[in-house]
Amino acid sequence: MLTIKPELIIDFVGVIVAVVSIVILFDLKNKLGGRVGAGLNLIMIGVGFNTAALVWTIVFTRLGLFPKPAIDVHHLFMTIGMILFVFAAQKFSRVNQPE
Repeated sequence: MLTIKPELIIDFVGVIVAVVSIVILFDLKNKLGGRVGAGLNLIMIGVGFNTAALVWTIVFTRLGLFPKPAIDVHHLFMTIGMILFVFAAQKFSRVNQPE
């Protein structure tokens, strides 16, 4: 029987927030373009990786829909997302520099 715990609700809310964030960022990227758009692309991909980590946790840990694989990629997804956020910050730091 499925028991809905606070952690599961938090994970689902996180996925919803991520999807809404990606939609907003995509619209903003299309309006701004240029270097800002390049930075926003990296942020969207980073949010995507963090969303994948949440989905991984929901599917394999919270709901136990499938047996947990030997390799837990949750932290790998989170780390890749953080690295992409740093690269995005680097792109944003160059916005006012001449091309």
